[in-house]
Amino acid sequence: MDVRLHTYHPTRVLLLLEYIPTSTSTSTPKSTLSQPPNVLLFIGGMYDNFRSPRYVDDIAKLFPRDVAGIGGVGDDVAQKWSVFHVQLSSAGRAFGIGGLDRDVSEISEAITYIRNNIINSPSAPVVIMGHSTGCQDSMHYLCSSLSSNTKSSSSSRPPISGIILQAPVSDREAILDGVRHDARTASAYNDALAFCKATPNKAHSKTLLPWNLTIPILGPVPLTVSRFLSLASPESPSNPAQDDYFSSDLGDDVFKGTFGKLAGCEWVLTPTRPADNTDSGGKRQSKSMLILISGDDEHVSSDINKLQLLSRWTKAVESQSTEERPARVSPHSQVVEHALHDISGDGIEARTARLVEMRAAVLKYLNDVVGDVYGHEHGDSKDDSSPWGIWKRDKEAIEAEKGLQGVKL
Repeated sequence: MDVRLHTYHPTRVLLLLEYIPTSTSTSTPKSTLSQPPNVLLFIGGMYDNFRSPRYVDDIAKLFPRDVAGIGGVGDDVAQKWSVFHVQLSSAGRAFGIGGLDRDVSEISEAITYIRNNIINSPSAPVVIMGHSTGCQDSMHYLCSSLSSNTKSSSSSRPPISGIILQAPVSDREAILDGVRHDARTASAYNDALAFCKATPNKAHSKTLLPWNLTIPILGPVPLTVSRFLSLASPESPSNPAQDDYFSSDLGDDVFKGTFGKLAGCEWVLTPTRPADNTDSGGKRQSKSMLILISGDDEHVSSDINKLQLLSRWTKAVESQSTEERPARVSPHSQVVEHALHDISGDGIEARTARLVEMRAAVLKYLNDVVGDVYGHEHGDSKDDSSPWGIWKRDKEAIEAEKGLQGVKL
């Protein structure tokens, strides 16, 4: 798949990767391809950089640039969505020397750059999609105050049309699960807490934990005292640190103060479709977020009830929703069966989770909050290069393979 790189940050030389998929294997001159007006901006997690996780490619393939008349809606209709992956200073192995405030500042810079320099429209719809720690970034974009990100050149946080959380996971609970099951990790964790306690507060952001303590807990990465304390959040659940958005033992009041902010958040826009901005029954459209929890997430302890956690987050959003400021968790949210943390895998169940269930939820959500997702889930996939047409062909291929595996020869 062709891609294009853009330098979006004025001083840190940070890049945006723009996916430019086409419907054929032959190369199409990029200058002849239209620039879609709507953007899905992907934010990776720890250790991730461009094209990691690989499922971002699978989402991008739904939106080929070289087609017109897609979905049978007219020959003059070109592709309306594009996928970008933002590189943050915390990308790859650098997550331990940054923080969510800087991440959100850079995400703001990226959105502003896309609108001003690529789409050439200050109001171009942007939906952000976080994976793993990218979910913490997405929540921090929603929840944190503007004063937390004063280093951004943007005078205000750029508005977005929606938020997708894929594999939202508590780093604290993942760390503690390792502590419970591995003596070396437990020893390193306790020594790390002692090291942090002995470090003056003013030195937390510039002091690195010793390598022998970092490796058993989070791997071979540089890790400041401040980031370790944010990820490990030793005072949770009573006093959660900045990174602790998703722990299952946090109280309902804590979730109301995070997920519940969706309704009143000025920079998450209320959907404007249909034109009268109403749902059936005359109700106003609701701001929403899509939550996709991986059913077989290897970073989530087996004793955590994922469906119950999704229900609690849903109730937290709804608790702050009002008639004038309605908000909800998207009805397409789900625990994706058989999905690993990054929805990887070549087996039928893994590909069904990634190519069918996850992508269908994303397409439905994008259409809910912005629109312009052509085709239909139950339409005819033959010669259909719409997002839904591509999705259905992949689904039919998986189902055919599954049927063959069930045949006794």
